[in-house]
Amino acid sequence: MDESPIFGSLPAAEPPTFPSRYIAGFWRRLFAFLIDAFLVSIPCLLLGYSFHGFFSGSSRWAAAMGLVITLPYFAILGSSIGRGQTVGQRLTGIEVVDAQGNHLPLGKSLLRYSILLVSLAFANAFLPAYMAWPLGMALVATIYLYLFNTRTRQSLHDLAAGSFVVETLGTGGLEGRRLWLGHWAILGALGIVGIVSMALIMHTAPMTEETAVERALLDSGEFQEVVVMVRTHYPGHETDLQLTVKCKSKPMDYGKAAKEIVTIAEGADPEASQQGLISVNFKEGFNVGFVSYSLTKRLSHTPQQWREMARTD
Repeated sequence: MDESPIFGSLPAAEPPTFPSRYIAGFWRRLFAFLIDAFLVSIPCLLLGYSFHGFFSGSSRWAAAMGLVITLPYFAILGSSIGRGQTVGQRLTGIEVVDAQGNHLPLGKSLLRYSILLVSLAFANAFLPAYMAWPLGMALVATIYLYLFNTRTRQSLHDLAAGSFVVETLGTGGLEGRRLWLGHWAILGALGIVGIVSMALIMHTAPMTEETAVERALLDSGEFQEVVVMVRTHYPGHETDLQLTVKCKSKPMDYGKAAKEIVTIAEGADPEASQQGLISVNFKEGFNVGFVSYSLTKRLSHTPQQWREMARTD
């Protein structure tokens, strides 16, 4: 008589299976990004303070170093090399996949995070001023889709790379998920509003006098950034001239440097001497990645006081 084990007829236990992919929610993605931003900010902060003088004098080098630190972190970990998870995404239980449910190759991950990071933090440092509007619209589209595209939660960088952010518990692809086309109509309307707004701003400001002063200061070759503003005080309608500059090299004597700036401004615009006050703001600081540090030294006098100070030299 043959004897068999008591449990010999029971089927072998199978590993648990999970349903198809679930799109990651708003808060999970936000928390994951905040965690990652904090982690990459640590080396950016240390680098920025260690070379404060150099980065303060060169915004492009500061931004370049920030991108060198930030982009590889996101692109490598968010690709198949890191199994589609940055540290923040791993802690919050989400990952980046394509429509078939596979992790992105490095090239697509690099494209995805380049679009995201450039629109968020690096556009102003690398690209000319005339690109401000399209890049501004790219940022608006990224934020809008992140908030309101509840069907697929794909933002602009996801659409470009064909990626989805999903919960890690799940299998299969997401081929059937499509963006609601009405979102493009809304973004198109926002773009038209942006064009009209920019046209109105460019038509009314800056004033010719402000442009002349700004051009004269930039032509001196001493400054990497110049902002000229005329501020009006009501009800007396008295006006002040605000000259904000970021020097290429730190001035040895801020008072002397300010007097030279005021002299250039008055030479470019005779109306500058008619202002109630002329303020010179020396802006110092750096932006490395998501880390920003800024310090402003301000010297403010009436035009007559500036001229008297210049005569005493």
